[in-house]
Amino acid sequence: MHPGAAILRGMRWISNLSLLGIATFVVACGDPEPVDLMPVDRIHTTFVTEPDRREVLAEHASHPVEPRTMAPTNRAQFDSTPSPALRMVPPARVKLDCRLLPPDAHMRFALGFDGSAYEGEGKGKVRFRVLDGENVLHTSEMPYGQQLRHRDRAWSRQELALRGHDSIVIETQLVEGSTGDPAAAFANLEIVQHVEIPRERVERDKPNVVVVVVDTLRADRTSTYGYDKPTTPHLDALGQRGVVFDSAWAATPWTWPSTASILTSLSPPEHGLVDYTACYLSQRLDTLPERMQEEGYTTAGFTANPLVRADKGFNQGFETFWESPWVPADTVFDEVEPWLRAQTDHRFFLYVQLSDPHEYEPKEPFRSAFASAKPQGYTPVRWRTTFIRKIKGESHDPAQLVADTQYNSTLYDATVAQADAGLGRLTALLDELGQLDDTIIIVTSDHGEAFLEHGRIHHSNTVHEEMVRVPFVMAGPGVPAGVRCMERVENRFLAPTLLARLNLENASNLQGPDLLDDEVRERRAREPLFFSTAHGLWEATDEHEALLRVPLHGVLTDSELFYFSTDKDRPTRELFDLSEDPGALHDLSEQRVERCDRLEQMILTWIETGVETCPVTLDGGESALEFLQANGYVGGDEDDVDEDDD
Repeated sequence: MHPGAAILRGMRWISNLSLLGIATFVVACGDPEPVDLMPVDRIHTTFVTEPDRREVLAEHASHPVEPRTMAPTNRAQFDSTPSPALRMVPPARVKLDCRLLPPDAHMRFALGFDGSAYEGEGKGKVRFRVLDGENVLHTSEMPYGQQLRHRDRAWSRQELALRGHDSIVIETQLVEGSTGDPAAAFANLEIVQHVEIPRERVERDKPNVVVVVVDTLRADRTSTYGYDKPTTPHLDALGQRGVVFDSAWAATPWTWPSTASILTSLSPPEHGLVDYTACYLSQRLDTLPERMQEEGYTTAGFTANPLVRADKGFNQGFETFWESPWVPADTVFDEVEPWLRAQTDHRFFLYVQLSDPHEYEPKEPFRSAFASAKPQGYTPVRWRTTFIRKIKGESHDPAQLVADTQYNSTLYDATVAQADAGLGRLTALLDELGQLDDTIIIVTSDHGEAFLEHGRIHHSNTVHEEMVRVPFVMAGPGVPAGVRCMERVENRFLAPTLLARLNLENASNLQGPDLLDDEVRERRAREPLFFSTAHGLWEATDEHEALLRVPLHGVLTDSELFYFSTDKDRPTRELFDLSEDPGALHDLSEQRVERCDRLEQMILTWIETGVETCPVTLDGGESALEFLQANGYVGGDEDDVDEDDD
């Protein structure tokens, strides 16, 4: 992470002595109110993902030291969060380079074992030590083996001051009498600097900021973008107060990489969070909430999507971070409201990620207003099963698939309206608190949703418009009112556009066009726009009888949509001429081979350029894979049928 970025540890008050000193200074300057300080942790180094900052001095003959995601147990009620860690099966020693760090730096780490250490025949204890030469900075012994209860299988969290240490050594040793090769770990291994930043007060030229990401919301299902059903009256009203970007696109058709792009302004190849094999938002990157925090904003994040979670790094920069999987908008705003009411004295940055359109579970009155009658015999499993049979070229009932899809499409409309009602509740609360005119509000989505437009349902599995064209609306101080921008834009440039309104410089990776600058936006719209997904789904063909899951990458030009798979064993590509075929229904790849070759090379260059600067990120481990399988993103077996596709 860039040294200027920050992660807030949580609320704590400065000492009375410090507060008295600050108050005395402020009163002397004519302001009777003391300054309220935020405690912030600046992350300078994460040794797990920075191999150039560590050196292996000794390792087990059969188990080399290596970075992995590790978790002591799968019981969420205990402190056993899957974490980036150095697996150090004893005996092992690693030297860590601590040069060029602030004099008040600390090392924060967790000691423990992977769950496998509690499953085998081995048992005993491991001694963990941190040393500077012969000087022992920390030592502790931790037990492992089947005999331990789950409550005793947890991380042991530690922190050490590093003043005066150019390097330190971490090591693991078996205590005498212990057996087996336990997967011991030093997890996290972060170098932090504790600082305090003054909280700023809201002013008209330094407004509050609210970002609402409505998960799985495609643009053309909102009345704001011309839908003939009144699904989004509150988004409509926001658009009338500000700017509507008529042609806004997400970086990818699923949550992890798209949300990372929204928070960092980077494309998936640049930030590297693309799948369970790389699913941590790197601490080396600056995020928008971190930038806001550095400017004195009090920050909070509320998320109903379980992929946007603290243990994958999405809490960076948030003083308050609340997560609760798949709850409806009203539940989220039940939590947001008391936090917002408490912020009347300070400038704030609020991020909310709703999941209502993702779940197809509308409440009343939205179900009655939008949902059609359920088809006879319908179940979510039937819908999914019929779709899988279609995509695999197997016998199925096409009429039944269409009927089930149309029914789910109406449920989707109801959940869009349900999420929009949450937006209405938010704007009404801001108005009640007298904050609405002093707050920039941005609403967008991480991706869209498909209802057989191109033979697919749900999302993540292709890059057609229904999955990647999203709403993008912005209103508040510094934003022109009643404007519709027709040029094509990427919603990942939300941050630089916002920072321009706040007259703040862009930090490190938070670069990009100011989308409210007409000249910049028009020039950018002439450039190619790229998409990608690790979870592409290709229909069975004569050459491939089984359903194909492939990585897909796409590019959108002024008049063409092209995408292809980088899986060399499953060559796939399609080309659509949007000037003659705006619905992208007629593949021209076989007729325009040379053009496809050029577009394919453009995508490969885009990927290679991003990878050159991408930080190291880690495999999410079995827990991440199991989560994605349970929610339909990936299948352990291509013949599996998942009830939910998330």
